[in-house]
Amino acid sequence: RKPDGWTALYDALGAYLDGSFEQVGRKVLVVYTDGGDTRSAVTFSDAIEMLRAADVTVYVVGFVEHQSQSVRHAQKMQLMQLAAVTGGEAFFPLSHERLDRVAGQIRAQYSLGYASTNSNRDGKWRRVAVRVTAPRGKDVKVRARPGYFAPLRSERVATTAPQTP
Repeated sequence: RKPDGWTALYDALGAYLDGSFEQVGRKVLVVYTDGGDTRSAVTFSDAIEMLRAADVTVYVVGFVEHQSQSVRHAQKMQLMQLAAVTGGEAFFPLSHERLDRVAGQIRAQYSLGYASTNSNRDGKWRRVAVRVTAPRGKDVKVRARPGYFAPLRSERVATTAPQTP
């Protein structure tokens, strides 16, 4: 079927992310799209903020070759941002035969963890930079989330136990 351009991509991302908070373990979302969003109630900025807060890695496979040059460039930039904010990547293959690259990226991932020295539970955005020292002659590319939101302090609600006479 030929793409017709009626896409609610950001709404679909929101629906997935709502359900992903309950999932445990590694979460990877592969998005196949024919371009931009034309129907969502969720804005691009809202989608970026939702992805920043989510524990999901997004890979985008964009088939945008049917778009005009100026529209194609703008859509590619937005799709690349959606993936990059999660530590994922956007691909724009000219044919379906090159999709094996997405699976290769997902299989080649490592998970790293660290304990922050900043113990403030303030819900603020914290930038993270990951650097790798590669053995001489090895080409290593790091793809990581640019940061995370610190946890919020959980306020305890005071409750009064019922008094017995």
